[in-house]
Amino acid sequence: MSYGARTSCRALTRGAYSSAVTVLAFIVFLLSFAVATLGVILPVLPGVPIAAAGALAAAAIMGFDRFGVATLVHVGLLAVLSQLVDVAGTYLGSKVYGAGRAGTWGGVIGSFVGLFVFPPWGFLLGAVIGAVVAELLIGREFGQAVRSGIGAFVGTLGGSVAKLVIMVVIGVIVFPRFFAG
Repeated sequence: MSYGARTSCRALTRGAYSSAVTVLAFIVFLLSFAVATLGVILPVLPGVPIAAAGALAAAAIMGFDRFGVATLVHVGLLAVLSQLVDVAGTYLGSKVYGAGRAGTWGGVIGSFVGLFVFPPWGFLLGAVIGAVVAELLIGREFGQAVRSGIGAFVGTLGGSVAKLVIMVVIGVIVFPRFFAG
């Protein structure tokens, strides 16, 4: 076999290996992205952080230099933002609907507790119950307490929608990494 033929075989083998690694990284991220999206819709799992972990795993498989460290930093920042949006949604929704401090924090805590007590949709029910109970405990009228609960529900739902938007942004940032030369 001539030198040129051997060099072509090595280049072909390297190319096939690189393609196989890219496909494996793509599958790993695709699966984590699907589970993460389910985790946002049915929040039994920490959705967006799973997508971030999938991006990190894909980068480790492909090589960080090829995947892009900046991409990972952006995804990590989006994962942190999604966790903040989760809490802020309930907090702001309660505030906008007139909840006091107790109702606001009751909605946040209730959302968290409800997630574990009534999965998968307990985070919504928990936000309402937490806000209403907290407002009643401090002596608010029932109508105002219910209004605070509705605010917690609207805010929590808004936080979930924001996390879905964050998932779309992560997809737009990460999926092209698998198809870039």
